[in-house]
Amino acid sequence: MKIKPVFAGIAVLGALLLVLSLTTIAKVFAANPRDLLAGVKTQPQAVQLLPKRSPLFVSFLANPEKLGLFTQLAAKPSDRGDVRHELANLKQQLQQNWLLDYERDIQPWLDQEITLAVTDVDLDHQSANGLQIGYLLALKAKDVDLAKTTIDAFWQELAVNGSDLGFEQYQGVSILNTSFAENRPAIAGTILDKFVLFANDVRVLRQAIDDLKDPSLALPSLEHYRDRLAQINKGKIAVAYANLGELGEDLPQASLLMSLGLDKAGIRAKTLWHEERSPQSVADVTEPNASAPSSLSKPATKPSSKSSTNIATALPSGNAVIIGKNLGETLKGFQTSLPPEWLKVITKAIAPIPLNQDAVAWAQDDFAITLFPQRNAQPTITPDWLLVAKVNDAKASATAIASLDDLARKQLTVGEITLKNQPVTVWTKLSASLNTSSGSPNNADVSGQVVAVHAQTSNYIYLSNSLPSLELALTLKNNQAIASSQNFKTITAKLPRDYKAYGYLAQKVNLDWLETISSDIKIQEISSKISHSPLASIFKHIEMVGFASNSIPNNIENSELFVNLN
Repeated sequence: MKIKPVFAGIAVLGALLLVLSLTTIAKVFAANPRDLLAGVKTQPQAVQLLPKRSPLFVSFLANPEKLGLFTQLAAKPSDRGDVRHELANLKQQLQQNWLLDYERDIQPWLDQEITLAVTDVDLDHQSANGLQIGYLLALKAKDVDLAKTTIDAFWQELAVNGSDLGFEQYQGVSILNTSFAENRPAIAGTILDKFVLFANDVRVLRQAIDDLKDPSLALPSLEHYRDRLAQINKGKIAVAYANLGELGEDLPQASLLMSLGLDKAGIRAKTLWHEERSPQSVADVTEPNASAPSSLSKPATKPSSKSSTNIATALPSGNAVIIGKNLGETLKGFQTSLPPEWLKVITKAIAPIPLNQDAVAWAQDDFAITLFPQRNAQPTITPDWLLVAKVNDAKASATAIASLDDLARKQLTVGEITLKNQPVTVWTKLSASLNTSSGSPNNADVSGQVVAVHAQTSNYIYLSNSLPSLELALTLKNNQAIASSQNFKTITAKLPRDYKAYGYLAQKVNLDWLETISSDIKIQEISSKISHSPLASIFKHIEMVGFASNSIPNNIENSELFVNLN
């Protein structure tokens, strides 16, 4: 499993939901609109106008008028006012950003595709003068002549209202443009083939014309894009693409293609992640003295390549869960996918357990990791976590985790206690303070902080940073397991059955604790930006998220996400 594509998929999905307006779409699902639920088989055509290095695009393949009309019919009478308000907000955003009146300028001729793209993060590729991002809005016309008449009237109105219009011919194509003061957007536009195009810079439209005339310059000429596109040929209403290598130097040289479909209970997404993989040294991402020796014993087992959610019966309910196969291979995936600053955060969060394969040699079969809700009194403390790993060979597993104890002894005190008649190994960080109240300088108080605990039963090995969490797992009753949770059942029922890894994320997961262990990731800054952005209104409608991840040939990671809406 690779966490990077999953998180990237969720991020792009958030952007998609923002454009669609989740509040509006959510009201459609309950009415079971078969045409929308079935999706379309058509692929985005405006991609032929985008350069190969385009960092991002989102294509919607359903007519917004049809969607809006059905939304009005599907909504409860008491909710229709809210629906109309959300639709009005979307149209207002279109007018603010592109000066386009939807009913007047677009609706009469619009077909089944709207594509919004970032064509370049810096149009002149000169960092000294700042980033000049290129944006393209492509609207497919079902009646090109009507579109031309309508858009000509749009430009004429701008001219009548005092805008200075510019005109140029580029390779036989007419381009109009106008610019305003700093607080108004610059706009350039043309009609190319069956698409009405608007951009924030004439250079974007010139590039689109070049791409159409020479397909080798366009995004569809990339083989890995075409291969993945063929795998999302049905059941969708939107397609999104992100080229992370173009979005930032610190991001992996990878790209994500995703389809978005509708379900009666929420939103379904399929992601296909392609990465040019290169080996990465573990030493670059672990803390000093945190690497485990290569001599750690490994159970001699050869588990199957697919994981099973059956291990959830041994897992207490938490608000974030990952289920997978072979934790060592999962960690290897981390080290080739996640940026170094995120690897450092993970290393600090699980310290002193090293972030490498040898340290988890006892978790080569099914495993599950859960995060528990944080204590309200100390929301910035690292949350309690629990790792459960299936035992196939009891002796080999015991030997492997004993080697991990040997490694811990270099930094901590390792001892054993009995908990509910179960032997438990405890890693403790001892500290001492002088006690002068007795009048004797030789008296000292010794206290210990539990760093990690683990226990082994006939079926599982449990490892946690919390003794209460371990006790909860050891005394778990069937109805207390996350497998018995209706939310977990609902989300996993929407996911494939034969994938390598699964995940579950509840609505409210506090990440403030990341700020306390990281100076590289500005969690509070990011959180503040999100909370004050339109994304905040989306997140409040998300009840839970589930994902399944799987590897397929040609360095492609295949994942499916399901977002359940409240």
